[in-house]
Amino acid sequence: MQLMITALEPTGIRLFERILAGIQENACCVLESRMSRLADGCACYFLVEGNWNHIARLESVLSGLQPQAHLFFNRVPDSAAEKKSGELLYVADLVARDNYEVLNDVARFFTLQGVVLQDLRSSRYGVPYVDGSVCTIHLLLRIPEGISMLSLRDEFLDFCEQMSVDAILEPIKPVY
Repeated sequence: MQLMITALEPTGIRLFERILAGIQENACCVLESRMSRLADGCACYFLVEGNWNHIARLESVLSGLQPQAHLFFNRVPDSAAEKKSGELLYVADLVARDNYEVLNDVARFFTLQGVVLQDLRSSRYGVPYVDGSVCTIHLLLRIPEGISMLSLRDEFLDFCEQMSVDAILEPIKPVY
């Protein structure tokens, strides 16, 4: 059985470590995790696997952390946990002048093409010596079978050129 956990803590004090300790104490396994500092706070995401009774105990431990953090957890049906065959993993990286619409436009572009956004990260920072800022976006994409990568890449690069955005779209390269 799998459990998705989302945790937000305004002060960000040791939240990630406390959740990991609870997972380990209840004999569960972390399949995926993410942790980000946002201002003074912390956001954590976990996908955990374990026996149904271990997951139930972990849910009880997580409920005990509720006064210090905002926790949400949801059991994943067994059918949803299966991997889809024939999908390709690609990465897209974009750099744009600070435009608040770019993130929304890029996400909409891929979802309209039938592409699944597996992971999305964005940040904004000031550019030295210029009175302006830059937005960077990193996407991990799952391309379903049947979508022409050549057409998708061409349409994506044309789309980015129209918005004056520098971008790449390339397959994930295995690390050995």
